Amino acid sequence: VLNFFKVNISQTIFSCTLIVGMIVIIIGNWPKKEYVFNIIGRDIKIKLKIGDIVKEKNAIIVPTNTTFDTKMENDFISIHSVQGQIQDKYFKGDISNLDCLIEKELKNIEFTELIDRKESKSKRYEIGTTIEINQKSKRFYFLADSDINEKGKTINPSMMNITDALSRLWQYIGKYGHVEPIAIPIIGTGRMGIVNSREEILKHIIFSFVANNTSEKIATELIIYIRQEDIKKYDIDLNEIIEYIKYTCKF
Repeated sequence: VLNFFKVNISQTIFSCTLIVGMIVIIIGNWPKKEYVFNIIGRDIKIKLKIGDIVKEKNAIIVPTNTTFDTKMENDFISIHSVQGQIQDKYFKGDISNLDCLIEKELKNIEFTELIDRKESKSKRYEIGTTIEINQKSKRFYFLADSDINEKGKTINPSMMNITDALSRLWQYIGKYGHVEPIAIPIIGTGRMGIVNSREEILKHIIFSFVANNTSEKIATELIIYIRQEDIKKYDIDLNEIIEYIKYTCKF
């Protein structure tokens, strides 16, 4: 009888140990939702977050078009875009207020008058034009990263637009920003129609931020958001991005 109980106790201990070990392995390999990196020699962090940027509590960079159009009728601005979600959450039923805030910020900035616009805005600003919009204790930086036609479709998308937009964005925040954490989505994707991979654009965002934080601190941390569903949908190699951030932060 004693031998019977000894055998069963041993089997129970073995089974429990095996289960605990499997749980530890699963947890250890479970995809993380946040990765944090420190830029060597500077009190600045880069965070890679898997999730919804609209839920972010810090300042958010909102990619928009060079006419700063906001109309959502007929999917002119998609509800699925970052801009569409921000408008729906913070300006729902009051887009006219957003337009007034945008117009006020653009008042002294040069523009080109478009003659083909009947149902959308006719003032086109340069790629990279950035304005600060505050609403409900939230700060947004609207960044013009693409030209659109009168129907809201992006025209002439290119990586050069991303380069110019990011450069001018950091210049603006460096001059007018608040040295705070700033969240950014993978700009240039979605309806912009750029052909470059998300990995390439992510690397571009990371490099431009680090390069523009050499002489002065423009933000305490950059929080880069990747939507959970996009990782599988676009086969994003997280390990490649993580290694790139580590290398860029170190050198």
